[in-house]
Amino acid sequence: MSVSPTLQKFLNRKDIPYRLIRHPYAETSLSSAIAAHVPARRMAKGVVLRDDEGFMMAVVPSDRRVDLHAINQQMGRIFSPAAQRDVKILFRDCNSGAVPALGQAYNMQVIWDDHLADEPDCYMEAGDHQDLLCFSQSTFKRVMSDTPHGMISH
Repeated sequence: MSVSPTLQKFLNRKDIPYRLIRHPYAETSLSSAIAAHVPARRMAKGVVLRDDEGFMMAVVPSDRRVDLHAINQQMGRIFSPAAQRDVKILFRDCNSGAVPALGQAYNMQVIWDDHLADEPDCYMEAGDHQDLLCFSQSTFKRVMSDTPHGMISH
């Protein structure tokens, strides 16, 4: 599949430069980072959250865990992890478990972790289990410029 069709349209529409990195099949973002020989702290994973108002994506390094308390406090809402069935519906053009960390492409609100801004580049799933997108730090910050961020992982 390479890049999911929805994600490809978003990247093209916004004129976002990226590199596509192929790697051996891997199930999780952390194992994708290992398979692609990418430091785990540079691999962004998208975690879909839900509350009474809808869905939101938290984007954190693959070697860290989402801090729901920090997100709830910053956003003034009460999120919990979304059900897998909801994630499959929201990201229907992606393979299960290969959610791109660009919720904006799927009309989803996003919050991202400040640790990702410290890295020279950022990698993320492209929508399958064998391809990663790579963005420069400046491109990543530009793509995320309209979204809230903070220390939302531990």
